[in-house]
Amino acid sequence: MHKLLMETEPRVLVLLMVSVVLLVIAALGSYVIWPEFRDFRQSMGTLSVLRDVTSRGDDLEQEMAVLRTSVDRLDHELHGDMVNTPEKEMESFIIGRLQTISWRNNVDLLRVTPGHGNTVRVFEEVLFEVIVSGGYFDIFSWLQALDDELGFVVVKRFALQPDSGSDAGERLKANFTIVSYREVSDA
Repeated sequence: MHKLLMETEPRVLVLLMVSVVLLVIAALGSYVIWPEFRDFRQSMGTLSVLRDVTSRGDDLEQEMAVLRTSVDRLDHELHGDMVNTPEKEMESFIIGRLQTISWRNNVDLLRVTPGHGNTVRVFEEVLFEVIVSGGYFDIFSWLQALDDELGFVVVKRFALQPDSGSDAGERLKANFTIVSYREVSDA
């Protein structure tokens, strides 16, 4: 080995030593320093987030309350007041609401016949054959109130004709097939 070192030119030896030093520095940087630096940066980011959370603790409680209220409002908009009504009470609840809506909108509720529909994905259809009598705009208001109070309601069938029992001919008789949807887990 000594003979090889003596025969090698000094500048090749210097280049070889510098290359070995650079290789060691590159290996240390890649496998020791850089991973530790990444971990340090990630820890600093986490620390920053935790500081923000602790300083905004009251704000988060308020945001959570607002979000809960929003979720409750959307749930009521989707399901109406019957979101947690048991199946046995469902028909009487809907018939009672139909009567209340009818009184409020100057519409006569002539007949309500409950029925069962199909299951559509995760929703169960609850069918009602409804016959009402009233003025055109009263029936229109009745339908809007129905959607507001009972949640997601669809009118599958609709027939409108003059009410034969009305003297002035201003009243209409409307036949509806109303479908309300409930999640199968709620049923």
